[in-house]
This record gives sequence, structure tokens and C-alpha cells, in this order.
Amino acid sequence: MVSCMISLLVWRNSIRPRSQPVSWFHIVWFTQCVPRHAFVVWLVLREKLKTQDKLQTWEVNDTQILLCSLCNSCPDSHNHLFFDCPFSNEVWRKAQQVIKLPFWSFNWKDFPGIISPIASLNSANAKLMYAATIYYIWQERNRRLFKGLKRSPARLYDDIVSTVRIKLLSVRFKESRQVKELKIAWQLP
Repeated sequence: MVSCMISLLVWRNSIRPRSQPVSWFHIVWFTQCVPRHAFVVWLVLREKLKTQDKLQTWEVNDTQILLCSLCNSCPDSHNHLFFDCPFSNEVWRKAQQVIKLPFWSFNWKDFPGIISPIASLNSANAKLMYAATIYYIWQERNRRLFKGLKRSPARLYDDIVSTVRIKLLSVRFKESRQVKELKIAWQLP
């Protein structure tokens, strides 16, 4: 029986090797996370989204220069899509006002280090807001690119807030001063 368990563990580790823990784990995976948002954030933090700069390295559509579907100014990349694009900057500014954090401007490589303190605060609404913002920006990019459907930054922001509010309605909180402030800010019963 013991040898069977050991064989099973060796087999499991051979098909799914473990790597070193990352500092941004709690930004992505937390008790209240929305799984599809968490998955997209995980892909973003690992720079694994299929952005146009990655597709060009595969020589896909190498004769056509593809522009960011949100702003039509340059090819999309992780850095452009989430930080440099005027469309996403407008959405981020609104999102950061809700969770009362100053607007930041930085390079993609700095993102995990800057957002990690949010995870240590254990602020569910802040983590939900960041994850939803990343998810909805990626979704909007894909809607425009593949379906030709467009939303304004204000409409996208409203969808983000609505999603976070609905998720917060399903969370059980321990009563405290911070929870009362959260309920007032998000208009929760």
C-alpha cells in the first residue's frame, strides 16, 4: 500500500512538477476570487496571453500589422494592453478611485511588486476589482477583435463594478467597522 502511494506521488509530480512559489499567489487565488477572472490574471502575470506581439513571433499574419483593438494606435502587448493603452488607462483610473488607491503608471514588469501589498491587506474588494478590471479589459479586446462589438470605457467600468458588487453580495463577512464601510461603499445590504 505504501509503495503504491509513493508511486502515485512520483507519477503525479512527473506530470505536474512544482515550481518555486511566486510572490503574487495571493493576488490571483484567494477565497472570494472569481475563477475565470483569477485564471486570466494568472495568465497575465505569467505573460501567457496570446497578444499580437506574441503572435508575430510565431510569424502569424506577418504581412499584416495588427493594431490594438482598443485604441488602434500600436500592436497590443501585455504592457500596452493593460498599462499604455488610453482606453484601459481610463478604465483603470475609475477602478482605482473605487478602491481608493492612487493611479499608478509603470512598466509591466513592475506590476506584481506594486500590486502585492493589496494581497497582504486581505482586501477582498480591492483584489476583486483588480482581477475584474484585468479580465474585462482582456474580454473587451477580444470582443472588438473577433466580434466587432464595442463598449465605451464607462460602460466597461459599469460592468466591472456590477460584477464585483454581485460577487460581494455572495460573500459572508464578519461584522467590523471596515465591513460596514465596505457595505456602504458598495451599497450592500
